Amino acid sequence: MAALYFATDVVQGLERRLYDAVVSGASRQPLTEVVVVAIDEPSLAGIGPWPWPRDVHAQLIDRLAAAGAKTIVHTTLFDSPQTDRGLAYLRQIRSMLGAATPEAAALTGLIGRTLDEAEGALDTDGRLAASLQRAGNVFLASRQAPADGGAPVAAGTRLPPFVHRSALADPGEYALPAGPGMQPLALLGQAAAGVGHLQGLSDRDGVQRQVPLLLRADGAGLPALALLAAAHSLHLSMADVQPSGGSVLRLGGLQVPTDARAVLRPHHYATPATVLSFQDVLGGKVPPARLQNRIVLVGATAPSVQAPVRVSGGDELAPVLWLAQQVSSIRQGHGYTEPAWAPYATWLLLGAVALYLTFALPRLAPAVGGGITVVLACMLAALQWLWLQGMSQWLHLMLPALALVVGLVLHAARAARPVAQTTPDGDRGAHEADRMMGLALQGQGQLDMAYERLRRIPMGPEVLDNLLHLAQDFERKHQYDKARSVYDHILRHDREHKEARTRRKRARQLAEVAAQAGAAAVAEAPASTHPALLGRYEIEKELGRGAMGVVYQGRDPKIGRVVAIKALALGQEFDGSALVDARARFFREAESAGRLQHQNIVTIYDAGDESGLAWIAMELLKGQDLTGAAKPEHLLPVEQVVSIIARVADALDYAHQQNVVHRDIKPANIMFDATADAVKVSDFGIARITDSSKTRTGLVLGTPSFMAPEQLAGHKVDGRCDLYALGVTLFQLLTGTLPLRGTSMSELMHNIAHAPAPDVRQLRPELPAELARIVAQALRKNPQERYQTGRQFAADLRGVKYAPQGPVDETHSALALHYDARSVTNKQHKMADFQETVMDDTAERPPVSVTRPGAQ
Repeated sequence: MAALYFATDVVQGLERRLYDAVVSGASRQPLTEVVVVAIDEPSLAGIGPWPWPRDVHAQLIDRLAAAGAKTIVHTTLFDSPQTDRGLAYLRQIRSMLGAATPEAAALTGLIGRTLDEAEGALDTDGRLAASLQRAGNVFLASRQAPADGGAPVAAGTRLPPFVHRSALADPGEYALPAGPGMQPLALLGQAAAGVGHLQGLSDRDGVQRQVPLLLRADGAGLPALALLAAAHSLHLSMADVQPSGGSVLRLGGLQVPTDARAVLRPHHYATPATVLSFQDVLGGKVPPARLQNRIVLVGATAPSVQAPVRVSGGDELAPVLWLAQQVSSIRQGHGYTEPAWAPYATWLLLGAVALYLTFALPRLAPAVGGGITVVLACMLAALQWLWLQGMSQWLHLMLPALALVVGLVLHAARAARPVAQTTPDGDRGAHEADRMMGLALQGQGQLDMAYERLRRIPMGPEVLDNLLHLAQDFERKHQYDKARSVYDHILRHDREHKEARTRRKRARQLAEVAAQAGAAAVAEAPASTHPALLGRYEIEKELGRGAMGVVYQGRDPKIGRVVAIKALALGQEFDGSALVDARARFFREAESAGRLQHQNIVTIYDAGDESGLAWIAMELLKGQDLTGAAKPEHLLPVEQVVSIIARVADALDYAHQQNVVHRDIKPANIMFDATADAVKVSDFGIARITDSSKTRTGLVLGTPSFMAPEQLAGHKVDGRCDLYALGVTLFQLLTGTLPLRGTSMSELMHNIAHAPAPDVRQLRPELPAELARIVAQALRKNPQERYQTGRQFAADLRGVKYAPQGPVDETHSALALHYDARSVTNKQHKMADFQETVMDDTAERPPVSVTRPGAQ
């Protein structure tokens, strides 16, 4: 650990990352008095290329002074004269006129006045100095870096008198020694109210987290610009600055948190200071009230003029913006310090960790010791986080926390080594061969033979894991007695194995339930066969097959009606009480969907449960679902898309009035027959069948890309989730892509919850602005800001000029819905509730949809 700490930057790098996370994440606001006048790209384009004539800066100073700015700080380094070459010739002419004859005196006076005017116009340094003198509250920047290695500035180096005028008396060892520096032009420095350095300290990673408020040189303490600005804004002078030699610097009655060398760690404010363009202020476009009684910082934000600096949180700030954060931190006391006792606490904790790893950890059981060690490491990291956040003091606790983790890893490796050495090499090779053969047989589905191989091998962590997976495979085949045998074998070697004991009890219960449900017969049925009858319907052919269900074409022999029958093999997905619950939920959802009678909703005729299959009979549709129309190369005309979505919104409005929520709106569940211009919404209630149970993959059915933020968060859901999904569908049908995507499920869920949906016109600029507004409103994160009813959604769509101006369906929309799923649900129109959200990776579990005519 000592080598890791002193020879590498690993531990310190972790410390700095934690510091940046706390400092950047704190909810503090910058000082409202601070205003930045930025030399930005628009100003460069309007005024001209850099550097500008000094009279431009003089005009700005005059305007700021006239507006009543309290304190003005200019961060540009005016270190060399800037005069026009013609000025030398004018002065030469003046000297020549001084030698003129008395007869030419009148002419000399006239020419002299003209020369005075020309000289004043060309002497831009003089004009800036005059403006600084008139304002009386302007501070200029110097470049005064700390000395390398802590060595003092070279002996004999003297600072200009105007620098001493705004400096502090010799602070002694309370300030860092200064290295070589660059000062403003003497003419300007004498006219300014003071001169301060603009210098930060970079850590090993190149990030500036510290600012020396005082630098020691020539028997004086050179103040930072931030300190000068803060003092002047409080009507104080440098005589009111009192170094205390401790962790604070006194500025009048204000205590500024610093270290023992007057170094400030300023806060990094997430909210930037007020920024005004140099060009706007110079042109009088900014009202004087925005500058009156303000601390005005003038500096470049354009990278071509001054390079930015890296600060906490990985941000890059222009030096003037970094100065604004320093001024806010000084005025509000938002600095961070390292207490003098922090190193002692670090080494004391490191000693305690060494004692724990040496004497306590070896005496604990592996699981208990590992858990305690991880908890202790997390507690140290949490203590450092909370202490820095609450007390603004940086304790360095990453070293003892990492020592705990490294010690745990070494202890685990040492504990595992003797176990491997107790088995002779020949027996170990034979056992490994048996294990690999068992795994191969298990992969081929020959579970009995796999068990015979695995049971010969001495029990170890790998074999134990293999046996647990084998028992679960027996359970999936509904061979619960054999699964119990495997669990018994595990428990004979480890009677305290909690998972095996729990699963053994569960396998015994499932054996009884499976016999009643007939799930085993369904699981053994060939996938290529289908039943001849389901209920009273004769099965004619298979139309499509999905992840857990099949769609058949059936006929009612009594009335000759041809129907589509969606059959779900619930026995393959659920066991025991979960199967009973799923079957009961299936019929409740079928009953809810069967109540819906709407021209744009697929009609449900019948439902039943037979031979292990739960089925729903519904009308057989022509046309196809809209999955193909959601691809970029097969997009439908805009007016057709708007018309389709408007009718789906009508259907959802009707369903929500009947207290039914679809919960899986997407292109695959919208059928469209272009020949008859017919639109039908399918699969009402189907998505909820597996709502409270999980599949073998650990996911539950549904489509996450179409789910509303509150649905992914597990909040109560109402019809506004359907309208959000319809907005996603509209976006995809218009552009051929989803509004929010992610490379993983966690990234997708984060983007849906936090990332704003893009403007649809970014992908298709020709779309009407009104249509883009409708899509944006449908995709709002807050359900209260979305469309509240499908009727509102449909009405707005029909108002788009591309949409056909057909009649609005008023048949079932007499009542308006009022709800807020996260607070109080309207009792009169209570939406159908559910227990969990619905998710599925469509790449692994495709929806039950058919792409041929006549299928669901």
